[in-house]
Amino acid sequence: MQDLAQMFGGPLALTSANLSSQASSLNVKEFQDLWPQLSLVVDGGPIGDGQSPECRLGSTVVDLSVPGKFGIIRPGCALENTTAVLQQKYGLLPSHGSCF
Repeated sequence: MQDLAQMFGGPLALTSANLSSQASSLNVKEFQDLWPQLSLVVDGGPIGDGQSPECRLGSTVVDLSVPGKFGIIRPGCALENTTAVLQQKYGLLPSHGSCF
């Protein structure tokens, strides 16, 4: 995706491949009915193991607006890994009131 963005030379709008309120897709075949409405489909392989319900939670959304702290806006499939990296690699602390 980085190579594609560099080649394009402008912003890319990316979204999850599912309709609002539906479970996240784990592979491109799960949203094949949407393909005619899309400009491009990039198949980066399946997400997760496909068996774990956590795989369908969607993205983990993080608030990094406070220097030195992070807040979890929406826990998702990468919550544990994301918080571990933010704390261990970057030394950030959970902000007060975070849902984490």
